[in-house]
Amino acid sequence: MKHFIQFEFICLKSVPLYEHLCQQYALDTALSINFGIITDEQQHIHYIIEACAEQAELEQLADKIAADFLLSVWLVDTNIQRMSEPQFPISATQRKTDAAPLLFCQHCQPLFGDNQSPQFGKINLVCHHCHGETKLTAAQQGLTQHDIHALVDTLLPKGTLALNSEALMLSIKEPLQPVINQNQASYVRPHILICNPNTLNAQLTVNDYQILALSSIEKPILTLASCDKQHSLENCTHAVRYDVQFAYNRLLQVICERLRQKGINWVYLSPLTDFSNSNPELRLARVNQQWIEIGKTSTTEVDIATPCLHQQSRFSNSTRQYIAEDKSTSNRLPHQVHLSCAPQQHTDFESLSSEPITHKNMEQHLGYRALLGSLSNYSDKPKHAAVLYFSQQQISEIATIDGQSQFECFFKFAEIPQNGYEICHQLLSSKQAPLLVKYKQQFPKSYLRLLDLKLHNETANLSSLLTVAAIIIGCPVNENAQHAVHQQLLDGIISSAECYRGNNAPRIDFPLIKGEAVRSLNWCKTLGTLMSFKIAGEEDKAKLAYGFFDSFADFLSNWLEHLDQNIGIKQIVLAGTEFSYPPLAKQIQLRIGKNFPLTVNPQLDLEGANIAIGGLLLPIRRRGNHA
Repeated sequence: MKHFIQFEFICLKSVPLYEHLCQQYALDTALSINFGIITDEQQHIHYIIEACAEQAELEQLADKIAADFLLSVWLVDTNIQRMSEPQFPISATQRKTDAAPLLFCQHCQPLFGDNQSPQFGKINLVCHHCHGETKLTAAQQGLTQHDIHALVDTLLPKGTLALNSEALMLSIKEPLQPVINQNQASYVRPHILICNPNTLNAQLTVNDYQILALSSIEKPILTLASCDKQHSLENCTHAVRYDVQFAYNRLLQVICERLRQKGINWVYLSPLTDFSNSNPELRLARVNQQWIEIGKTSTTEVDIATPCLHQQSRFSNSTRQYIAEDKSTSNRLPHQVHLSCAPQQHTDFESLSSEPITHKNMEQHLGYRALLGSLSNYSDKPKHAAVLYFSQQQISEIATIDGQSQFECFFKFAEIPQNGYEICHQLLSSKQAPLLVKYKQQFPKSYLRLLDLKLHNETANLSSLLTVAAIIIGCPVNENAQHAVHQQLLDGIISSAECYRGNNAPRIDFPLIKGEAVRSLNWCKTLGTLMSFKIAGEEDKAKLAYGFFDSFADFLSNWLEHLDQNIGIKQIVLAGTEFSYPPLAKQIQLRIGKNFPLTVNPQLDLEGANIAIGGLLLPIRRRGNHA
């Protein structure tokens, strides 16, 4: 007796491997198989394979599908169900693709990447499934098994190896000084390539879904915190958070396996030249219980449901420039946007249009643009929505859109002075002066460190406040790396908060102050609260760090409940690179997610693509008789 079964893979965004496999299965004439790829109202991509066969044949097919559909970081759910009739009665006549879009797969990796295999190290091994041998670079093609073994044998005694084929430097021991990007003059967090995944839990704060993400076919970079008492990995001099990645091509796979044999658990990666890595970096954050890109790095086409009102929009941060261009040729859905991403050194943003923007300086409200971009999958005008736009490099804000789609900025983060002397001066000029005096007496070293602090770029954001808070609670820094103090302190307080395992935390105050136009934050009172706990004898840095994030999320929840009473909030958009801080994303999910639907657009990113596309959707002001 034949049965009709449907296999379904639901993804946040398109997965080329799954599309390839659907087409390959439909070409198999041994069984009656059809497939379909559909997009639902939430813009989730459904890859569906339907088969009609005997029970034994279906069981074999299920095992084959389980083996072939390798884990994608964008996979959110799978379903297998019995059907009474096919949903896709005719196989789609799409172009056949001969090779899976992978550099290596489950068929060839055990052969060239396992030291027990006689073909170990043969990176040009022919694979009839992914044809990874055809995707080697010219430099990789010239490497033999002996060459790769020699590379590892050079790395072990020397400690470093210039891997020219990858434009990477491999190091067994981390340099004494943090890596500095010469173009940006900014700290670059240590980048770790894992050789032995079994040791990942030993010193890093990592959970199951992070391990699955690292193991996925996309091989993303995740930032993980050290959780030992010294806040550092073995052989590490200063860092408390690390960019972690598994081997993403055949050569690195072999090198990692060879190093694992030699007892090396990981190596440090650094680029030989700026932007030299041909492998686009996929950096992910866990927001609203799903993965999202922190910032897109590759040019792409994006489908949106909202009609564009401008032809072009730009947004730039310190690393990339995003240009969104309306490519739609009709009013039919979806509307196509071309998004280009290129390295950028200067901070600049603009919206290009023949018409001025509706409200004066509205294009300056990046939170508004992020809200419009994040909700671009909806064909209706956004209403009854709020955005939490928390950015590392831009002015952070909370804004709303009411039932008439009218925009209003509710809160702008207070600008914090860029030097510690002025920070202390403002504290002494506030009601927190007695606390600062007592703090100076009890913690003179921390006070001196606060005086010496120098912040850079935009300071009207949570990151700057966190940096000052890290000094107050006593997060350590490497005194030999003063040029990286800001990032060290920021990573220190985030890592401390991630390592806290208690249930109770101090209540830190985040009082609002009414400005001329919008509300802001009395940051002096926030820092004064932290000082009071230190003065009272609280020595647990992790507890104070966790309390900072938890209290901030609680205050946010109270503010949003107040806004909800005024405009009726039906969804809250989360945008901005500060949501890459796990304690912030987690506490907002716990505190706010229980009362309001939280929204992120996985088709875009936290900051960059969503702001650029949002610029295409900014309202146009009518002039003359059209006013």
